Amino acid sequence: MSGASKVFLELLRVSIWGGVARVPDGFKDWGTVFTLAKKQSVLCLVAHAVLSDPVIGGDLEEDVKTQLKSHVVANMGAHRMLNSTVVQVVSALDAAGVPSVLLKGQALARNYPIPELRACGDIDIYAGPENYLKACEVLGYLATWKEARRPEDNLKHYDIRIGKTPVEIHRYSDVNVSKYYNKIYQAYSHEGLNHELRPMDFLGTIVYTPADDFNAFYIFNHLWHHFLISGIGLRQFCDWMMFLHVRKDEIDRAKLKKIIDDMDLMRPWQTFGCVLVDELGMPEDEFPFYDSRKRNKVSKVIARVLEEGNFGKEREMYKDRSKEGYFQGKVKSLYLHFSRSIQLFIMFPSHTLRQFGYTFRRGMLAVWKDKLN
Repeated sequence: MSGASKVFLELLRVSIWGGVARVPDGFKDWGTVFTLAKKQSVLCLVAHAVLSDPVIGGDLEEDVKTQLKSHVVANMGAHRMLNSTVVQVVSALDAAGVPSVLLKGQALARNYPIPELRACGDIDIYAGPENYLKACEVLGYLATWKEARRPEDNLKHYDIRIGKTPVEIHRYSDVNVSKYYNKIYQAYSHEGLNHELRPMDFLGTIVYTPADDFNAFYIFNHLWHHFLISGIGLRQFCDWMMFLHVRKDEIDRAKLKKIIDDMDLMRPWQTFGCVLVDELGMPEDEFPFYDSRKRNKVSKVIARVLEEGNFGKEREMYKDRSKEGYFQGKVKSLYLHFSRSIQLFIMFPSHTLRQFGYTFRRGMLAVWKDKLN
């Protein structure tokens, strides 16, 4: 791991847990540190740690500090806008008699010491299969943009924008590529999104979030899913860590263990847990089912996360390939997926095979529909 990467992780830990950052004397590679933070969607957290430290902040040029401050101020404004949109969405659904659950995002920001430092994303609102079409209709009246596909043609969620804010209206919280595991997941999802919901106050409006036991798994499952298919950033690891930290006394570990075991995900759960403890500073006793024997894969996981960036946006397959022909692009995409899967296979063989098989079948089906049918 490079010196800049170590300093970046140190500042990220300090921004969350407090303390004084230990930065090598004479360190100057701040451009790399801030680039890493931006690619991992944690720039405001790192900026806060830097600007709050009189020694580090004193060494930075004024224009750099001004840019960091502007990022923080802009992110705080984005939080206000997203919180307002959450209220707008939930209020519209409540008025129409449609129950809803807020997933991830703004609800998870509440777990940070300073919520406004978490990078903003979109709004994920769960309506469930019974109320999905009604929710799409209701929120459609608020939309400033809608995706081209009809809501009924989407299995998982429907995308709209309300003002400048992306909103995903969920029929299902997630869909597993395996029919066997999807059946298990949907049963747990239905339970966790309909019972023992956790209420939150958003600007005077009560917004419901998932049950703690299910949410602990759901946040992990989301980052695990993206790690397998494309890549994931440290923001999602921090989201998971802060939820486990804040809700540690409310999570029923026996129920959580059953979900993890039934979904056959204890191995990646414990491996990623070692990332939280070893790299992000989470107290070992706060992580459910911590196993130090899984530490041997931490260096490989963190190296891949740092290289690929948030949601894998730094990967080759996400770079501009507009000049490539259709089949050339598909072949290159398959090659990149295959080469990445070989590397992941070493860490998580059965899960990687399952995911690659699904990706390959989906790619072949797309070619058939687009060009051969």
